[in-house]
Order: sequence, then structure tokens, then C-alpha cells
Amino acid sequence: MRWLYLLLLALLPLQWFVVGAGLRLHMAAIVLFTAVVFATHGTHLVARVIRMAEPFIAANLALTVIWVFANRYHGFGVRQPAEQMVLLAGFVAVAVATLAILRDPGGRGVELLRWSTWVCMVSLVGAMTYSMTVNGVNAVEVFGRTLTSGDPQVLQRELFRSAFGGFGLSEEAVMGNIRHEVFGALLLALCLSSACRQLRPFATRRLTAVYLLGQGLAVMLLLLSMSRSVIIALAAWPMLGLLRQLLAGRVTARGAGAGVLIVGAAGVLATVGVLQVLWVRFTQDTGSYEARDNLLQAAYSNLGRSLATGGVSTASASSHNFVIDTWLRAGIVASLAALVVVVLVCGLFIALAFTLPQEPPWMLPVTAMLVLPVVRFFTAGGGLIPPVQWIALGVVAGFLCYRAELRATAASVRAPDTVPTAVRTA
Repeated sequence: MRWLYLLLLALLPLQWFVVGAGLRLHMAAIVLFTAVVFATHGTHLVARVIRMAEPFIAANLALTVIWVFANRYHGFGVRQPAEQMVLLAGFVAVAVATLAILRDPGGRGVELLRWSTWVCMVSLVGAMTYSMTVNGVNAVEVFGRTLTSGDPQVLQRELFRSAFGGFGLSEEAVMGNIRHEVFGALLLALCLSSACRQLRPFATRRLTAVYLLGQGLAVMLLLLSMSRSVIIALAAWPMLGLLRQLLAGRVTARGAGAGVLIVGAAGVLATVGVLQVLWVRFTQDTGSYEARDNLLQAAYSNLGRSLATGGVSTASASSHNFVIDTWLRAGIVASLAALVVVVLVCGLFIALAFTLPQEPPWMLPVTAMLVLPVVRFFTAGGGLIPPVQWIALGVVAGFLCYRAELRATAASVRAPDTVPTAVRTA
């Protein structure tokens, strides 16, 4: 199972390849992974995950069922809600597989997943190199002109959109949110590698150095993605680390070292011009901000006529908001279920963030995994939970189940010591 898990992480960013009948490669990988997990793992693990995530699963089921009925009422197809049901099953499967790997007393799966970043990064860079070669894109020349001009649009238009085109996706899909999801998969692998390394540290400095090199290269790729949602989620990770130090009331040597490393890296990026491009991307490249504001205003005006049964197509007019788009598609009751999903995930993130000082170190990257789903609730085109976010939520659910089991084991070990001596000997 650990090798299949690694294969899923390798295929997750390759979202611009269509393998047949409109099925994209990463979705085929999720379906295969889900089928194998349910066929090979006992029902007790599935039941354990479902019990832990029951409110989240119930809200998504309610949302999807209402959406199906709304689509049938309006004469629309049910492919999109069916895909969300598949992804919900994938969420459970990933949580089950994660829990099984963490439970393994030999730790072989955890040791293998320490290399998630390298596997995902090599897969992504290799696939993009092939795509750019086929499409005649010179990446070095595009990067050079981007840094010289300080214009992030050069990179987006002449590298990403050109590289992702021609492999089965429509031009609209390539120009949309695919870049955010492609690099979101790399961010997920980055967090997972860090958590697994905290659980099973490397035995030699050489392996540690190779691991750290992969983490550093992945961070550079994430910054060069020009995806604001991914960069915000990445930046939240050190902020969570700082919050943990502040809540604990002390700064550790590791925390101070990480701060110095971040400042040094920022200095290097500023020197070569990357920070200038990022600054322009966030502060001056406002076209997408204005477009989304117009779409949001249009969505507000449509809410009244979709109050009960929805029926408004968000295919090319998405508000980029999970709750509002659900209201437009399936009505206000479905949007309330979507709101429950958002509150549950955001509430979990806040709760974990403020309890990090009491948690083991590996819970920091696990908590950081939640940032991207939280951000994408309010930025994802189509107003849906995208596949990468479903997988991230599944990984977090698996870790939380494992953390709960560790707590239960620790409590059972401590329990006899809490009983007064007179009672124990009576």
C-alpha cells in the first residue's frame, strides 16, 4: 500500500493529461487508489475514520444528494455531483491508508513517505519538461524575461498556459485554476514529507541533506508557480511555527534557526528578482481580483432566483466561493450544508493552530496541510472542493485518527497512577 500511496502523490500534480473519455490522469489515480484501499483494508479502519469525520462526511453527503435532485429538477446532468461523491470516497480511502501506514510498528511506510516531496517534484518537473518540449516552450528564456521585466504575466502566459495545453484539456480549463491545483499537490507532498521525517528522523546526515535539498527546491518551485493561493498557504506554515513559539512562551534553537534561514532565503530571492515578481503579482497584477469581484457581484444578484432549488450554472460564472456557488447550483439548503463543511474545516484549523504547543512536532506540518483547503474554499473556480484538497483533508484525517489513538494509549497507561493507593489496595 505504501508504494501505491507514493504513486498517487506522483500522479496527483499531472492534472493536464486526459487519459480517455474525459477522465484526467489524477482522477484516474484517485479512483484506482480508492478501489484498492477499500478492497484490501478491514472495515474497522474505515469505521474508525468515518466516526472521526462523521459531521464532515454527513454534511458533504447532504450537499451532494440535494445537488443531484436540484440538477435532475432543472434537467442538468449529474456528473459533477457524482465526481464529488467519488472524491468523498477518496477522502475516506486516503485517511484509511494514512492511518494504516502510521500504525505500522515497523515504520516502513512512514520512512518511504519521507521522500514524498522528491517523488512529487520529479514527477511534476519531468512531466512539465516533456510538455514544454512538445509545445516548443523554452523555460529558461521565459524565466529570464520574467525576472528582467518583473512581470508575472510573462511566466503565466508563456510557460504555464503553453506547457499545459494540447493534452486533452480545453483552453478554458488550461487558463483557469489548473496551475493552483498542480502546485497545490506539491505543497501537500512537502507537508507530508516533513511530518513523516519528524516521526522517523533520518539515520545519517547525508540522507538528511538530500531531504532538505528536496524541500528547498520544492519551495522554490512553489514560489515560481505564481499561484497566490498556494504561496499564501506556504507562507502560513512558518507563521504557524511562530505562533507555536509564542504560545509556548519560548523560542527554541530550531525555531530561531528556521527564522534565520527564511530571512537569508528571502535575501537571495530579492537579489535575483524573484521577490519583485511576487510583489507585482500580489499588489499590481489586479486583473483577477477585479474579475472575481465582478463575478461575486453577479452571483449576489442571482441568489434570489436560486433561493430554493438553485439551477444557476457556475461553469463560466463562478463566484469562487464554495458556499455561494453551492447556493447558486442547488439552493439555500445545500449552501447551509456547504457552510457546515467550511465551519468544520476552519474550526479544526483554528483549534489545531492554538494547541500546537501541546502537540508533537509532526503536528505542525499536518496543521499546515489544512491551510490550502481553507484558502481554496474562497478562491477555487467552480466553487467546489478540488481533488488535491480532498486528498489533503484525507491525509489530515488519517493523522488525526492516529493522534487520537496515541492519546488513548497514553491515557490507558496513566490511568492506574491516578487511582489513590488506598483504593488500589482495598
